[in-house]
Amino acid sequence: MLIQAADNPLIKELAGLHDAAGRRAAGAFLVEGRRAIAGLLAAGWSPLRLCIREGEEQPVGWPMAIVLGERAAKRASAASTPSGYLASFALPDPGPLDPAAGGLILAGVADPGNLGTLLRTAAAFAVGQVACLGGADPFGGKTVQASAGAIAAVRLFRPQSWSAFSGGASLTALVPRGGAAPPLPAGPRWLVVGGEADGIPAEGLAVCSGQLSLPMPGSAVESLNAAVAGAIALWEVFGRAGVRSA
Repeated sequence: MLIQAADNPLIKELAGLHDAAGRRAAGAFLVEGRRAIAGLLAAGWSPLRLCIREGEEQPVGWPMAIVLGERAAKRASAASTPSGYLASFALPDPGPLDPAAGGLILAGVADPGNLGTLLRTAAAFAVGQVACLGGADPFGGKTVQASAGAIAAVRLFRPQSWSAFSGGASLTALVPRGGAAPPLPAGPRWLVVGGEADGIPAEGLAVCSGQLSLPMPGSAVESLNAAVAGAIALWEVFGRAGVRSA
């Protein structure tokens, strides 16, 4: 099947997933890029729509794709430079949040690239639950692409308040300075990583029973990028524990 027209109903359907409101209304999200799509397919996810730009290679083992002409592919894509590969998937139902199990809380992480990197890192260290309080949409196109398909390996939650974690594992805030140095005592916990500009909001810090700061002996740097600091902290809290138990 070849679609050339940019106003084709299927193309309009895919273009409607470019913004958060459209994703919520459709119950679906858009994934662009061969690598990101391959990651979700390998995890057993089935696409609602799978499209490849005319002239691009059909990867071995992929479901049969709809072929898009240049104009249709450009309209369907949210990227400034379309990769030629895009698919839509149903928004997953993560089930109930388990406050006692702990995981990662991302409080106001607004940069999609940072958010996607942190989701990918969480998946690498087998962090099963990730809760996003404010910040970028984890199912936005740039976030999904930066996660390289790792969203299939974590359960993503969008709680409305910090009360969702009441009565569960302790919360540990990642702060630039003044917190405890790693390693932390073993046991389930929520690691809280704040946004790029403002860090963890006051109401979040108020419910954290502990704070973690990464040692930074270099005097020329006051703080690290949210994704870099979060990735190191994820290793300290979850990755190092996995090595000890191996």
